Amino acid sequence: MTLYKNPPPPQQYLMDEVKCTSKEESLWECPYVSITKKGKCDESSFVAVECSGGVKLSLNLNRQRDTCAGVVEFTTDNGIIGVCNKNWDKSKANKICQELGCGDHHYIPKPGMFKGQQSKQNVLLNCVSDEKFSWQCMEWSDCQERASVICSNHRRFRLRDGSDACSGLVEEYSFENKSWDLQQTNVKPEVICTQLNCGSTGNFTKANGTNRLTCSDRVKLHNFTSECFGDVSIDVNGTNYGVCYSDQSREKMGAVVCRELGCGDIVRVKQGSSDSNGFLSNVDCQGDERSLWHCLAIRKKKQCLGTKVICSGSLDVRLRDGLGRCSGRVEVKWEGSWRSMGSDGNIMISDMVCQHLNCGESSNINRELFIEGEKERLEWLWNVRCRSSSAKLHECFDNTDLKPPRQIKKNIEIICKKEELKFFEGNSSCKGKVRIEKFDGTEPDWLPAKPVEENKKKATDICSAMQCGSLVSFETEQNTTYAKVTCSGSKRVTLQNPFGEKCWGMVKVCGDGKCGGVCSNTWRTNEDSKMICENVGCGNPIRAQLPLQINNLSATYRSVYCSEKVQNMNMCNFIPNENSTCEPLAQVICTDSIKAKLEDPRDKCAGKASLFYAGKWTPICQDSLDTNLKNVICKELLCGENINDQNDWTSHEESKSTGLSRIRCPASANSVSKCDLEEVSEKECIVGYLKCTEWERLLLYNKKSACSGPVYGLRNGKTQQVSSSGWGREEGQILCEYLKCGNYISHSNITKNTDEWWKKAYNCSGKKNIWGCESNDQPNQNQQQLNIQCDSKPPKILLSNNCTGEVLINKEHVCASQWDDGMSNKLCESLNCGKALHRWATESVKTNTWHFSCTGKETLMWQCGFRKDSCKKILSVACKDSVEFSSTEKCGGKLGIRYKGQWEYVCGKLTEADTKKVCDVLKCNDQELLDEEKIAKEIKVKIDCPENHYNIFQCMHHLKDDTCSYGPAEIKCEGKKKNTDAIHFNIESFYCSGICFAAACLLA
Repeated sequence: MTLYKNPPPPQQYLMDEVKCTSKEESLWECPYVSITKKGKCDESSFVAVECSGGVKLSLNLNRQRDTCAGVVEFTTDNGIIGVCNKNWDKSKANKICQELGCGDHHYIPKPGMFKGQQSKQNVLLNCVSDEKFSWQCMEWSDCQERASVICSNHRRFRLRDGSDACSGLVEEYSFENKSWDLQQTNVKPEVICTQLNCGSTGNFTKANGTNRLTCSDRVKLHNFTSECFGDVSIDVNGTNYGVCYSDQSREKMGAVVCRELGCGDIVRVKQGSSDSNGFLSNVDCQGDERSLWHCLAIRKKKQCLGTKVICSGSLDVRLRDGLGRCSGRVEVKWEGSWRSMGSDGNIMISDMVCQHLNCGESSNINRELFIEGEKERLEWLWNVRCRSSSAKLHECFDNTDLKPPRQIKKNIEIICKKEELKFFEGNSSCKGKVRIEKFDGTEPDWLPAKPVEENKKKATDICSAMQCGSLVSFETEQNTTYAKVTCSGSKRVTLQNPFGEKCWGMVKVCGDGKCGGVCSNTWRTNEDSKMICENVGCGNPIRAQLPLQINNLSATYRSVYCSEKVQNMNMCNFIPNENSTCEPLAQVICTDSIKAKLEDPRDKCAGKASLFYAGKWTPICQDSLDTNLKNVICKELLCGENINDQNDWTSHEESKSTGLSRIRCPASANSVSKCDLEEVSEKECIVGYLKCTEWERLLLYNKKSACSGPVYGLRNGKTQQVSSSGWGREEGQILCEYLKCGNYISHSNITKNTDEWWKKAYNCSGKKNIWGCESNDQPNQNQQQLNIQCDSKPPKILLSNNCTGEVLINKEHVCASQWDDGMSNKLCESLNCGKALHRWATESVKTNTWHFSCTGKETLMWQCGFRKDSCKKILSVACKDSVEFSSTEKCGGKLGIRYKGQWEYVCGKLTEADTKKVCDVLKCNDQELLDEEKIAKEIKVKIDCPENHYNIFQCMHHLKDDTCSYGPAEIKCEGKKKNTDAIHFNIESFYCSGICFAAACLLA
């Protein structure tokens, strides 16, 4: 080292009295005294140093020196010193480029892009003043990343029109002109090949006046496995490597990839799948490279997430399920699959799509025309935005997301102005003048007759598109220049349902030899449904849903479009459904399909009320059956008017089921189809029952058998004899089933001399119930009464405790809701228990109880109507012959009676004769006295004997709503021995020709 003083004195002094030991790595580590800004050293005492070694600055470009780009390095006698990337910035980069005579800095690459020489040490450049050389700014550091720079005088090359990334014509970039120029003069091949990472050698060949370079390495970007999208990979000398994903500069990298593979513009770069053989990472493209391989990158094998690129060449757009080529739902081909586009995009999308398809501009849509896409199959494209109406397709997907469909959002639907719809005018669905409607705001036009061949071909297409078969004739309409077209087929629109009714069902379109349904999401429930209801003469449509799809209809048509002037659905344009699926299909329910019925096991013009509504019979809720609705139902069924009957089946009904409510009928209506059904709804309710003035019932009148005997008809309270005229086995079988008497055995005739004949005849051929067999044909004169015999033997009706207790049929209870005193008397008489004294109901929910409906004309209980249903109050009956007597004192005191399990007082006063009859049955010598504390306080029975009677039991009467005004009856009997002549407790009664006698009477 030599100290010298030749340089001019410095402007500022920093250190004084410096004491170094020669072991320090930096002068700053030596002890020193600071000098103030105004302080100066003696001019003869400042220190200058000249070193014996040399320090040379260079840029190392893939181990090539003397270039204006590469890793920043200092070459010294002791080896290479690298410059740290830490705090590396434009000012330091400019200093390096200027020091090397390479102009200013052009670009600072990321660390690791260039291959440099291994450094022994690294330094930070920390210049504090106007140091002349960069080595004067060095500070030792243990950093890992080294700085690089590309200077403006760097000779930048690329290859084009070659077989791969490492061959082709040489182009050099002109920083001055900002252009790539063909390089015709020879440049050393190794310079270009090394710069482009194409090996260390190469050779030029001349062809057609140009120099073509071929480097030693073979590198080619691997084509996408799918059309213009997918994971990026590159073949290097026969080995395939992946490209690691990086967020930085990804758009420029994607643009280079798309251009190199001939796939248009970049749309999206995103993370790809995991790659164990990644090679290029931190890829940094300027955007003007001919190949991805020419971009800056760290070239080192590693495992990483790959890079996936979507190019514009993979995109396409179409309009699906539309009226024609220029309308429909927007679908975009995205990553190889057609996906719907969500409706959260902007209005300029519509214009872009129409222009892309050469369909002009977009037109406004004011109704549903197209079916929805399949929401379950693929994710939709959301957040699609076009910056302008003239945007290209690939320019609208900057922030697009793939997400599942949303229920509240629809896919975008478009009609472009070049779309056309064609209709036949006139009364024929497949014949007439062809009307052409456009969406560009112009007036409709008609298909011209000339030029003939051109328009004849159009007419052929129209016949096919309108589901009208093939072209039959093409003529010029009289006195016009328009064509008159006749097709071979016809088209018809109806409503299909399993019952063959015309006023409700699935919309069925038949044309060109095939029939099918229409997708419901394009069907207008107001306009379209109203038109078809009017066409079939069925009133107006109602808003209701059919319970089940009719499975034999396929979704043949995806939408229907009717001209504003069309009044007949047959003349509308039905768009065929080619590939889409849609459900449910369109369905229509017209008001005239609504009808009522009354269901009762025995009665006509009475029963539970139901409506045929929305393709099924549904009960009507009791709270909806107001007077108007009841009268309307009776009138519709030709049953007169409603009558109130407190003993009908459901006046005390408790069970609930699903029924219709909120039906509003005007008093003037004669059919439920004329009622207001707008607010109809279903709910759990008690089903309503009604009876009309014209109600009728058939019944048997036979005291010996419930299922055989003469047949009567009951109407308006009068019974009339049913004529046997016209009756055969078929009619007899249906009558036995109606009577719930099993199967028919035989019938016979009974000669009657009467004018009271039932004015109905019966023919059951093809019928299922007796009322369907009935007609108003007048029977012949000199007729005979029908006498029927069926094979059923109804079960016995018993009381749980002989002549008192719960009413049981095969151990099943009977409901108390429709039971009356007359029915109790019939039951007691059938059990030989005398007349009925009392009936009562007990709270006990039962699900399978017997319900009876009697008219009072029957002689046996099983001749009444009956059914099984749930019940909350079960029936008990006490017959008079079940009565027991006792008293509070032996042979006297207050009189007690027991008939339903508990002792009660008898209401006094008793006559002397009545007292004697009670004493006769009391058996007071053997009686058990009553405990007054256990006797019921309420008095419910009195003794009131008729003028003629033969035992005390015939004198028992239940007070019902009356009260006892006398208090308990008191008696006094004479004590006596057992009297064998006394009247016993259970005296049998007989009926002889309808007159009641004592047991001692002679039978008639």
